[in-house]
Amino acid sequence: VQIMMAGGFLGGIFGGENGSVANAATSSGSNAKINNSGKGPTNEIIKKVNGMNQRRLGGSDIIVSELGLGAQRWVSSDFNAPNKDDIFKFMDYAILDNGVNLIDTAEQYPIPSGKRAQEGDSELAIGEWMKARGLSKGDSRKKVVIATKITGGRNVTPKNIKTD
Repeated sequence: VQIMMAGGFLGGIFGGENGSVANAATSSGSNAKINNSGKGPTNEIIKKVNGMNQRRLGGSDIIVSELGLGAQRWVSSDFNAPNKDDIFKFMDYAILDNGVNLIDTAEQYPIPSGKRAQEGDSELAIGEWMKARGLSKGDSRKKVVIATKITGGRNVTPKNIKTD
């Protein structure tokens, strides 16, 4: 599990004072070392895939495309929101064919949610696509970078984040 730690409120809560090293429990229960110790210059272009620059994120070893896919409305209850078939086509075109590797999502997406679409459905659809395309395990999992975030008001505390 790789986690890129941010500064500010969350900086340092998972590791030492500067947040450079932390342990994260994986779904298999093992601990993975998280390192943000500076693998190279920030924003360095690492490679170009079908014309899409891929750059170093911060000083980490995480490489992201200059453009990403935003999943806020994917499978939402909006009248013109993209359905699962549409977003699978988006991801096939952008990720598999054109060098995009970054997806921005959140546990509360899609927005708006409702009877037809529940919070978390966007992330579930991304996971279904990754599994269907063989990108959910091993080295192939490294082809997609998922940027997510959480909400929850006062319930979002360093202690609860570690517990959850």
